[in-house]
Amino acid sequence: MDSNKVEENMLKNIETLHILYIFFLNLILKIRENAIKNNNNKTDIIQKFACNSVIKILSKNKYLIEEYRSTKNSGKILWNQQDEYIFILLQEMQKSNFFSKFYKKDCSSFEEEKRFLIKYYKNFIIPNKKLIEYIEDLYYFNGEEDLYLAHNMVCKTLRFINHSTPHNFKLYNIYKNNENKKFVINLYRNTIFHKEEFNNLINDTSNNWDIKRIAIIDLIILQMAICEFLYFPNIPPKATMNEYIEITKIFCMEKSKIFINGILDQIFKFLYKKNKIFKIGKGLM
Repeated sequence: MDSNKVEENMLKNIETLHILYIFFLNLILKIRENAIKNNNNKTDIIQKFACNSVIKILSKNKYLIEEYRSTKNSGKILWNQQDEYIFILLQEMQKSNFFSKFYKKDCSSFEEEKRFLIKYYKNFIIPNKKLIEYIEDLYYFNGEEDLYLAHNMVCKTLRFINHSTPHNFKLYNIYKNNENKKFVINLYRNTIFHKEEFNNLINDTSNNWDIKRIAIIDLIILQMAICEFLYFPNIPPKATMNEYIEITKIFCMEKSKIFINGILDQIFKFLYKKNKIFKIGKGLM
């Protein structure tokens, strides 16, 4: 495949992932707006959304407001025209036994409000088929993996917020952060350029197991991790290994985690003994 074309598609996909992330964060705000509009409805679920402290902090985030405005102006996100659909998300929870079973009690602390919001998000937004169909009509994305990553970013953002979090805390912004974008491009190009070098290391370390027998996605993950070992001195090896093990949980088979972890550990020890790993900062691990 044309590596330049792949790079172009990769950057477009990162942009789409960022849009999905903003899309879902704003969906939470729109659900709250709808709950406030229907505040005459004194049901517990309406009250819990209208008064949720986590959403209040999120609603004042200038980065989210700016990002939503820019995507809205491009015609990609039009939640203002979906108020009826958003209310359905509230109604679905009211009709389910989830709320009556787990969340009839008051959310008396910030952490309880946060747990309620994340639980709601995981149980009613992530699996919602109508929502998935609506998104598919708006965007081209790489199926379940992109949705998983976007939802994971949203949940991590919600977990990050606490009662003292400033309103203008920074959101995930891979696409518009020049340093992050530069890192992605450099990692991609270096992995492609040094691929044969990495494959030889993998082949030697895996007891001469034929490289063709390794699943393609497993091989790519190994190549990228080795690339960080050798050509990204600012990244600690432990951070590299932890990140790529997390990636295997999303994209690989269950058994791949053990295989990739074992190979990376052996390759790191080999490169370290050969004085081929040069890291900046305190300690390697």
